[in-house]
Amino acid sequence: MNDVTFTDRSLPKVLMVGQFSHKLRIYLFAHWTLVLVVTVAGIVLLPVWLVVGPLWIRRYHASLRCDLTERSVVVGKGIFFRRELTIPLDKIQDISIREGPLLSAFGLLQLRVETAGQSNSGTGKSDADLVGLLDARQLRDRILEQRDRLADQDRTLAPADTERQLLMEIRDSLLRLEAALASRTGDGDATVR
Repeated sequence: MNDVTFTDRSLPKVLMVGQFSHKLRIYLFAHWTLVLVVTVAGIVLLPVWLVVGPLWIRRYHASLRCDLTERSVVVGKGIFFRRELTIPLDKIQDISIREGPLLSAFGLLQLRVETAGQSNSGTGKSDADLVGLLDARQLRDRILEQRDRLADQDRTLAPADTERQLLMEIRDSLLRLEAALASRTGDGDATVR
């Protein structure tokens, strides 16, 4: 079976990749250890946490991802149940940075992306709460800058230009599909029936 790869426009261009601090591991361990110590049932689970916790934290830290593309922010996390969230830039209302006492002790920040029509608005928790991002302020500024650039670009395009651009993208996609089919069948003429 041949692998078909498209290099020109099939994947969005990644403008910035967020990196997560290694201090996040220590913060998570301290946070959950404190939660277990404070609760009565947690004291019973504390020995299990002290054994399993570091492994869980290492795998969770390795699963974290935050990419800024031309049109969206992609956030990934999770160990057993991987979750990848794509937030379109035009839906982002605000990006806040929070710093609590425990976060400050570890020199970490929490970046919270708030969107229009956010489903978790009643809980006070965002889908994209990212703790421990290195250069969180710089990433926030780049996201807002790209969002504004995209909004300006959309405003300047006339409706006819937008339709023409969409039709050209569809045409290019069809040409790439025909080329892929032609390379799979081995002949130079790939017609879709």
